[in-house]
Amino acid sequence: MGEIKHGAPEIPNSLRVFMTFESTGWFDTTQEQKEKEILPLLNEILEEWKQNGSELLGTFDRDILTAGHAGPANWHACFLYNVPDLQTITNMTHSFRATGLDRFFRLEASIGRPFFLLENNK
Repeated sequence: MGEIKHGAPEIPNSLRVFMTFESTGWFDTTQEQKEKEILPLLNEILEEWKQNGSELLGTFDRDILTAGHAGPANWHACFLYNVPDLQTITNMTHSFRATGLDRFFRLEASIGRPFFLLENNK
């Protein structure tokens, strides 16, 4: 292993984005609303994200040992992306506002970079 440098972190060419996804108003809707309105719109947004230059690296859903509201973790699922720039991240979060999905879900993005001890920074 080479010498570890402790200078300021360098911003990578694509940003590593950790998006937390919390069901908020989801629990106040009917099954019909979920199936006919909310889930088709959510799926449409997630499909659109595939075209914005970002790369989905993985997802994590906490539903195996949880049910109901998010609790102290404040999220139900998360998405991990490489995203080309800040504007793309802003567009992704704004898509929930623009379509009204923010009435049912809370989306929050945190930006970072690959962890230097486990991934080579390209």
